[in-house]
Amino acid sequence: MKKNNKVLHTLAEHLTIGARIALRCRDVGCSHYDIAKCCNVTERTVYNWCKSKSIPELRYIPSLCFILHSQISWLVTGRMDKYQWVDEFPIGFFDFLVSIRNVNLAIEKRGDVLRSVFEMAMTLHFSINNSAHKKHNFNCFVDKEPTHKVHKFKCFMNRVTTNSPFHHVEEVKHEVQENLTFSGRFNIRKLELGLSNKGISLFCGVSEKTVYNWGKGKSLPTIMQFPALCSILDADMSWLVTGCCDLPQWIGMTPTELKVMLDNLNRLPSRTVNQIYLSVSVIVHELDTIN
Repeated sequence: MKKNNKVLHTLAEHLTIGARIALRCRDVGCSHYDIAKCCNVTERTVYNWCKSKSIPELRYIPSLCFILHSQISWLVTGRMDKYQWVDEFPIGFFDFLVSIRNVNLAIEKRGDVLRSVFEMAMTLHFSINNSAHKKHNFNCFVDKEPTHKVHKFKCFMNRVTTNSPFHHVEEVKHEVQENLTFSGRFNIRKLELGLSNKGISLFCGVSEKTVYNWGKGKSLPTIMQFPALCSILDADMSWLVTGCCDLPQWIGMTPTELKVMLDNLNRLPSRTVNQIYLSVSVIVHELDTIN
């Protein structure tokens, strides 16, 4: 089944988390088997989530959001984030990110890999489209006779569109803390705000022992406790779970740069871009295995 590559969500606070998971399954054409494989659980477990017979543990939320092309805040609460992408991601883009996520790459390297894929796709596109008109060397074509599109491609990495509608979200609330566990990020915010275990326990409606266990990494909050915890910690939900506030920060790009890149990739044949993603994923994993 061809997957829908839209991330756009609608308000769904009236739905249970299971119903939201089922909704995204339909939206992106994702099967219970796909989710089970990504989250390393049984298909029965996924079935129970979708039927609201059980609630996913917090540790499964990042993988769920990746496979469902979803946002953590929406999946947990049903509320839309302060912003969301309103355009489409290229077919295969999230599958590519899943493969990159499983390799131990630094944030800046993730961005470099994606930029390399983009440059490869755009270079091939320009080269093939102009081959009928330009018989001489492609380097000569780019350097001496740039068209408007090629010139835009060459300048892409150095441009920032200041009037972009996404410009205001380039400032994120937290620094990247992927290297820490949930308890590490929890303790950072607790210390920064001068909060006590008792104060957090009263606000979240749990025991002080429960809060103590969160701080020591002995347990994680439930999905039901998590929104209140984010509120008292004044923490971005995605950051508290994953260490990154949003997708652009995880990749190591500004929202503007990523949006322009996606706009360009969406103009190319989806099958071509998807094949490039698959090829690069294989190469990255082979190199990771060698190292």
